[in-house]
Amino acid sequence: MATEAAFWDGVAGKYSKQKVKDEKAYAVTLERVRAHLNPTDRVIELGGGTGTTAVKLHRSVERYVMTDVSPKMCEIAKGRVAEAGAQNVEVMTADAATASRQTEPFDAVLAFNLLHLLPD
Repeated sequence: MATEAAFWDGVAGKYSKQKVKDEKAYAVTLERVRAHLNPTDRVIELGGGTGTTAVKLHRSVERYVMTDVSPKMCEIAKGRVAEAGAQNVEVMTADAATASRQTEPFDAVLAFNLLHLLPD
């Protein structure tokens, strides 16, 4: 985990300034996800990066927990969440294995562009 966190900490600033390469496809993905969510849902997102998706989806659910292995990514995400006034979003620094063992029950687990980065 330390190696992955160090890598993502090192690129967090640059990563946070990048625009989504295909905004239209991203919007379609978000709409497909929203179709599966309910206003009472509790959601956890693994590998949430700088919080862009959390900010875009938080209004669709009751509670949204965004996790990432990188403390710097989470710091940026916290700023974005605060700026958006997303009071139902919690940002937590944790790798996917740790985050997935949360004792709180979740109605949905989200992981966008993450699984190919995880070790077997």
